[in-house]
Amino acid sequence: MTQTRDFLDRFRPAGAPGAAARAGVPADRVRELAEEVEPVLALLDDVHAECEQILHEARQEAARIADEAHAEVARIGRDAQRRTRAARDEAASGVLAQVRAEAQQAAAGADQQALSVRRLAKRRMPQLVATAVGMGRAGGARHGRAGAATEPPSGPPV
Repeated sequence: MTQTRDFLDRFRPAGAPGAAARAGVPADRVRELAEEVEPVLALLDDVHAECEQILHEARQEAARIADEAHAEVARIGRDAQRRTRAARDEAASGVLAQVRAEAQQAAAGADQQALSVRRLAKRRMPQLVATAVGMGRAGGARHGRAGAATEPPSGPPV
């Protein structure tokens, strides 16, 4: 067995090339590091899968939140338009009410003036008629027609 052992000794990892050393196969440091780190990285595979799942869920949640925000913006826009129309209608009705009130006041003032004019005309009418009749009689006497103002003319007008 000594011989087999001596034979296998030749394939043991050896140090870096340089100073004389026992005969053997050069050490594969990359493989050694990979063997050392590989179990730790294998433990991280589950963590990596969990991170991917968390990212996927976060993207879905972000899309849902964005959709809700867009719906909320649309609702706020519709509400703003409705409130704008209501405010515009309210302002217009206020102005219309004010204009109607002013128109009623103007009509009432015009009615009052018309009533005053009628009363004045009623008071002055007898005096103005008497003055007109007197002027008519005086004018008829000057032209040789006495009583012309009181008698209706006969025949076709001249």
